[in-house]
Amino acid sequence: MNDLNGLIGFVNGNSIRQKVLSLLSSKGEMEGKRISKTVRVAHPTVAKTLEELEQKGLIIKKDEIYSLTESGVKVEKMIQQI
Repeated sequence: MNDLNGLIGFVNGNSIRQKVLSLLSSKGEMEGKRISKTVRVAHPTVAKTLEELEQKGLIIKKDEIYSLTESGVKVEKMIQQI
């Protein structure tokens, strides 16, 4: 649980991380450029954010398509309840 709290703090500490996680939660899997267009943030910024989220195990990338991991789903649900 403590690890999840740390991940929640990590996501909540950055509005772009919040937007990306929320978007993937609602839309399912998406390609990186589409994510940046949807959240209206420059692609290099979104690419860096996606890399951070992937390193934390919240999202997974397969063939340029990103989706939430099981941890990502849990963290997103907990953030929505805050």
